[in-house]
Amino acid sequence: MTDYAVFWGCTIQARFPFMEKSTTLVLDRIGVSLHEIDGVTCCPTKLIKLADEFTWYVTAARNLSLVENMGMDLVTPCNGCYSTLKSAASELNMNAQLRDEVNEILAEVGLEYKGTIHVKHLVEVLYDDIGIDKIKKYVVKPLDGMNIAVHYGCHMIRPSSAIHFDNPNHPTKFDLIVEALSANSIDYSTKMLCCGNDLNNTDDSSNAIVLARQKILEVQEMADAMTMTCPACFSQFDSKQYLLEKSGERLHMPILCLTELIGLAFGFEPSELGMNLHRVETESFIEKWHECSENLESARQYFDLADLRRCYECAACVDDCPVTKPIPQFEPNQIIGKIIRGRLNEVVESHEIWYCTNCYTCYELCPQKFGMIKVFDRLKSLAGERGIAPDGFKGSLKMFLDTGKLGEPTTVRKRLKLSKPPQSGADELKKLIDTIKSRGK
Repeated sequence: MTDYAVFWGCTIQARFPFMEKSTTLVLDRIGVSLHEIDGVTCCPTKLIKLADEFTWYVTAARNLSLVENMGMDLVTPCNGCYSTLKSAASELNMNAQLRDEVNEILAEVGLEYKGTIHVKHLVEVLYDDIGIDKIKKYVVKPLDGMNIAVHYGCHMIRPSSAIHFDNPNHPTKFDLIVEALSANSIDYSTKMLCCGNDLNNTDDSSNAIVLARQKILEVQEMADAMTMTCPACFSQFDSKQYLLEKSGERLHMPILCLTELIGLAFGFEPSELGMNLHRVETESFIEKWHECSENLESARQYFDLADLRRCYECAACVDDCPVTKPIPQFEPNQIIGKIIRGRLNEVVESHEIWYCTNCYTCYELCPQKFGMIKVFDRLKSLAGERGIAPDGFKGSLKMFLDTGKLGEPTTVRKRLKLSKPPQSGADELKKLIDTIKSRGK
């Protein structure tokens, strides 16, 4: 087991204990042991810094020194606590005078901040310490087919002067953890938008929902759920959304914390994770996930999904298909992506699959010699079996079955003084086809 001191912060334990539950279950499954910190207080929130900066540093240093005495690194799932403790530690480590002044106060209670502690965010531990490959090993119920909108939250990655975990403007690590569960982390324009939680402290707290509402309105057309780790952000998107729904606004975006998503993929039941305690219901997400899983089982009858996923992720031949240039709405790579997200029926019923001309360009250029043509041939066959092929396909098939040919000789041959074609073998071919059918081939 790997050991960390865990700093839950005030909000998780007071308002959202299910976040503590799912985090504990998931990390224990991976082999991480969390140790409570005796005597801990608020981190404190940066609101305190505005009122009394020195007290803010003393409080943060006191919490950090308690963990230093435990001899462990600190992990927290709370963005606010992470930003406070990381920023305070950074300043105390660089500013010897401030550190001495803070330690003079801490000495009154027998504590000293030494600067030996590493403050880590939960996402940082999952990505950097545990690693994507290990997370994948514990996935027993992949989230294939589910579109997830990741919300980083401001204080997981900012200020970059103190926090060096990920790119502050274009982070990727949270997304890659979600995709390790086989879900699709969507891109969206308001991804880095603040949740607006601090607006709750203004004279008109009704403004606090404005930013969160803007993001929900965008992603509810694209995603099956939003995910985050920060309890303040969670409150904005779950609790405030619930209030908007109660007032009559038509919003519905299930909100899941990251460890709940991981927990589902690890095989925990929603009730074990405490998901029934959310304000916005999550049952619709679970139902769609189960439906996608069933659809994927159907797709596995016809395709090797591992091969399809490699093809989709490779995308080397996306711009090689000659049809995509004159017909830009034909996106073969995206069609394959739909199959691995549990949308086979939608793909088979679409007319786009018939834009593949069987030219074999993708096959010849494919570094894996897989070629998307194999996929489209199978999709067309499925459409034909279901009777939803284009009229041109149906007509050609009927003519073949009736005559053994795709065209009958015309009088033009006579004008060109060509000899009469050889006798048709259609009757004999029909007999063979009847035999094939009788044997269930």
